[in-house]
Amino acid sequence: MSSIANVIAISRERPVYPQSLSRWYAKTAGRPLRLVLSFYSPDGNEVAMPLASISAYLKRDFPWVELHLCPILILRDEQAYSPENFAASIAALEPDLVAFSVMSPHWFPMEPYFEQIKKLLPETAICIGGYQAMLSQQQTIENRNIDFICTGDGEYAMGNLVQFMRGSKDGPVDGMWERMADDSVVETEPQQIGDLAALPFPDYDIFEKEDGFNNVNTSIFGPKEKLVLPVMTGRGCPYRCTYCCNTPLLDGWKNKKEFLRKYEPQAMVDELIRLRDKYGVGYFEFWDELFLSNLKFVNAFFDLYKEQVGLPFSINSRVEVMNEKFCEKAAAAGCHTIWFGIESGDETYRSKMLGRKMTNEQVIIAADNCKKAGINRLTFNIVGMPLETAENMRQTLELNRIIAPEFFFFFNYIPLRGTPLYEVAEREGLLLHDRKSLHYLSGALNRRFFLNLKECPDLLTQDEFESICFEMLDFQEKNNRLSFADGEDAPRIVKMEDTVKAENVSAVAVQESDNAEAELESNTLDQLAVKQQRSLMSSLRGLFRSP
Repeated sequence: MSSIANVIAISRERPVYPQSLSRWYAKTAGRPLRLVLSFYSPDGNEVAMPLASISAYLKRDFPWVELHLCPILILRDEQAYSPENFAASIAALEPDLVAFSVMSPHWFPMEPYFEQIKKLLPETAICIGGYQAMLSQQQTIENRNIDFICTGDGEYAMGNLVQFMRGSKDGPVDGMWERMADDSVVETEPQQIGDLAALPFPDYDIFEKEDGFNNVNTSIFGPKEKLVLPVMTGRGCPYRCTYCCNTPLLDGWKNKKEFLRKYEPQAMVDELIRLRDKYGVGYFEFWDELFLSNLKFVNAFFDLYKEQVGLPFSINSRVEVMNEKFCEKAAAAGCHTIWFGIESGDETYRSKMLGRKMTNEQVIIAADNCKKAGINRLTFNIVGMPLETAENMRQTLELNRIIAPEFFFFFNYIPLRGTPLYEVAEREGLLLHDRKSLHYLSGALNRRFFLNLKECPDLLTQDEFESICFEMLDFQEKNNRLSFADGEDAPRIVKMEDTVKAENVSAVAVQESDNAEAELESNTLDQLAVKQQRSLMSSLRGLFRSP
């Protein structure tokens, strides 16, 4: 791509923009613009890659923007991060613009935050980006506290917005929808950035605290004794899994050839070396939707990484490409763990309902290839999906018993607007429109499992769902044994232990955990259980932590 014009999709035919109806045009003319970036973290993670990329772009091209990062870190301190207290902390900064990156499951829990901020700061613009704004545009803009939504890639769109608020660029704000003073909405098309080389690498400085990364939770499953840094080698995934946000994004991408975007291998390695040396990184987690979307890139990257970086790492992959040769090459480069989705252990359900065509035999062979290469296996599994049966769930557990991955991870299905599986749930009348506290990690810690869809007694009852989830939880606690042993002679895959502490349990929606604690405090035995849960909640912070 040779110019910004080539990487941005802009409406060519649209009505004249009613600039006089904008509340925000030239709002900050003649002075620096103060921008607060934020995201909601119910699971402890304190790194948001989209905001890191936006921050880097704004710092490079618009140095007159004063940036602040203020995430909503529920697990840090629930009271401090309540909507009222969080809004007060934002108001103290006197921002001109507050921009949130929002995942769809976090939309309802975040709405009270928008309301409180607008109550304290009616003259501050609120912008929503992320999958929520990209996939649920109408639902997002209908919230009266929201002024702008970013419906595509955010870097250039945010650059357009800050220039618009400064008065140096007329409206409409390309890449944004804007609510006008008369409550009408001006829409523009999503911006789609096809050339990652035109952007700077993400800015990690915004996540640092006074003592650097010593007290920043950066890792999902990495070692606690090292600084683990999440990185991305590109954007996009070629697969169309029915439950995934990627599918509607791919469908809406104008130039399909540019959807799978990668940095140049040497440029990416140079950046990793810089991060390693600047921050003292000891382990990288590659958060690409699919690390293996470009095999040519992977082969070149592994060779360079092994020679020049030399740190252990983890990646997302697919069983279809995890042959012996790939696993051996990944292991030689330093791959410590491969994360891959099984989702359902029933081949027919997985193929027909989820768009995942691999066979169970392929899953088992791929997992075995990893094990033989000395790479840990982490499997993703979804439960409580539309039209899933009790037998489907049992087959998911059984397939994982056969594989015995070093980390078994299961989570509750959440209907994501715009995805094909959401449409199935809607068509079948399974959606729970009054359920506003959906979180894919809820259940494991408080040991309460609820369907996020209406019960289908002839397929899967709530009681059956809960019972099988407890079986999965038991397997998880006895099976999970992910090791980060150092040294050439220390095996990365350790012998399975009979029991594993519940620290291996993933994470939980805090609100549901608190409700469970309140109900349990009625007798002595249950009070003990509450204390144990609080201890586990503390340990969960270690899932997303640096040293």
